Amino acid sequence: MRRKVMKWLFLDLPVKRVKWITTVSEKSKNEIIEFTGCEPNKIIVIPNPVDIRFQEAESKNMSDSPVLLFLGTKPNKNLENVIAALYKLDIHLRIIGDMSKKQQNLLEKFSISYSSVANISDETLTKEYRNCDIVLFPSLYEGFGLPVIEGFCAGKPVVTSNLSPMKDIVKDAASLVDPHSISSIRDGVKEVINNHELRQSNVEKGKLIAQLYQSKKIFTEYENLWRQVQDSRTKIPL
Repeated sequence: MRRKVMKWLFLDLPVKRVKWITTVSEKSKNEIIEFTGCEPNKIIVIPNPVDIRFQEAESKNMSDSPVLLFLGTKPNKNLENVIAALYKLDIHLRIIGDMSKKQQNLLEKFSISYSSVANISDETLTKEYRNCDIVLFPSLYEGFGLPVIEGFCAGKPVVTSNLSPMKDIVKDAASLVDPHSISSIRDGVKEVINNHELRQSNVEKGKLIAQLYQSKKIFTEYENLWRQVQDSRTKIPL
């Protein structure tokens, strides 16, 4: 009963009363429609902008022991499957986020070379992107998947999930893996490490996609929406 009341108060009622809704991805738009029955034409997709500080790093050769940047430690981020997938690979896993005891034990069990840091500033996070070799983001569930765009902006090859919204964002600019499959994650990482041409191609494609998420472009989309709001208000008869 409490869940139903909360859904009606904070989701159903606002969706019913508002004229427009903005959301960050087609995936989240479809979920709003599914859970509320909202008219699709009320929902406008405007993606999240990428922070201007996420700029392309200086190009460098792949490290002998590549650094894989992994962001987030909550269950949907899929760290447990990643740990198993990296068993006996000559890599270093750089984890951003507070780890559970279970996750730490798995890292020890599979003898993964790793380091971790949590509660860092945005400026420090940009350095993490610049210092890594590959962004590894095989998430099980996201509303948007901003680390993918941040990786593109930093000029890094990305390995991510073949699920929406990640696959919708990256198109053919990243290596897509089945996040539920340990072997698929492993094969995706190995392919990016071993295939220089693939890395370079994905990085160049990623740079083009990243341009679609620059702050100025997203600002313009919101500005155009507000103009529509103002126009609609002026047309209301007194």
